[in-house]
Amino acid sequence: MSGQDERLWDDLIERTRGRLGAMVEQFLARTMTDPSYADSELTAEDLRRSSVESFTAILDSLRSDGTTSALVAIAEPLGTRRARQAVPLDSLLRAVRLDFTVLWEHLADPASGMDPALLVRKAGRVWTTVDEFAAHVQEHYLAEQLAIEQANADLQRHYLAQLFGTTRPTEAALERIAGALRVSTSGNFSVAAVSRDDGVVVRRRIRSTPRYGHVYFDYDMGHHTLFLWPTAEPALGRLPQGVKDLFADMAVAVAPVARGLVRVRDAASAAREIMIDLPLDSSGVATLSDRWRSVTRHLLAGVGCDLGQIVFPYLEKCTDLERRKILETVATYLDTGSLGDTGRLLECHRNTVLNRLNTFEKYTGLDVQRPYDAAAVIIALEWQGAEWQGARP
Repeated sequence: MSGQDERLWDDLIERTRGRLGAMVEQFLARTMTDPSYADSELTAEDLRRSSVESFTAILDSLRSDGTTSALVAIAEPLGTRRARQAVPLDSLLRAVRLDFTVLWEHLADPASGMDPALLVRKAGRVWTTVDEFAAHVQEHYLAEQLAIEQANADLQRHYLAQLFGTTRPTEAALERIAGALRVSTSGNFSVAAVSRDDGVVVRRRIRSTPRYGHVYFDYDMGHHTLFLWPTAEPALGRLPQGVKDLFADMAVAVAPVARGLVRVRDAASAAREIMIDLPLDSSGVATLSDRWRSVTRHLLAGVGCDLGQIVFPYLEKCTDLERRKILETVATYLDTGSLGDTGRLLECHRNTVLNRLNTFEKYTGLDVQRPYDAAAVIIALEWQGAEWQGARP
């Protein structure tokens, strides 16, 4: 570019600098229509100050002897500050690139008398300058956002460790935990448990797909990873499809809904017990409704109270054939709740079913037509002890 062109260009830059106030007002009027800015922690004073700084630095860099050092210098505090103010990155970058639109409108103003050919030659430099500025702002925004996320994650882990620790938190501690996690102590919460390996996969899915729409907290406990999230459901029916997708192709145990933060510990224990109870090759969602019989049997057996002991030893008096038929009939009746349906499934008369149930009662003292005894027998039939394996139907 000739010396004459440089002088004309620098003169235009300085005359445009004289319109700084008007450019700032145009920028503010257009930017504040973005709801993301209106909903953020950003103040109008901050936006005005940063706009003045940005336009000034851009104009300085566009002079024939200008450099981008000033723009690079203000990009870091601007990107960092906007990340802390929770301005969405897309909105921030749109605002930064709006600098080009506003600036170009003033540079290309016919009243400036600038040679159109010179403006065309300079358009690329103006755009590149603003675009590079946006890239620097984005770099520092993302760095600060990552630092904030890591700090929040550390804080969450600290308070989740208190929530799930060996000592049950006090009411005051629960208030502090709820405040740190930004949840209500009286809200409802879903708790799920997966293996530690699958927990890595779920965390990755949560990070990569914000569409899942919940705030998730995760915590490693023993061989499992727990996932906790607020829910509007008063009780667990089934997982919404979006949540279910998080746990696709793996075994996941979901506890009954915790009604209040104080019950989350118990829900976590339930989820882990269900998970422990699942066969190794399991996949899909398991709930207490699915596994309560097996879980109960395991827990009772763990303290020497296996209910199999109130059934199988008393059936040793039977022949193998009689024992198999009795247990088959009892199991089918407990599954159907109907003498007639049991007879149809086993292809025998209703009276035969009744006789076998009476024989079972004679040997064990348990009448499976009474709910109290039926509950005990349901658990007993979950028993898989090797000693009585041959007695199972």
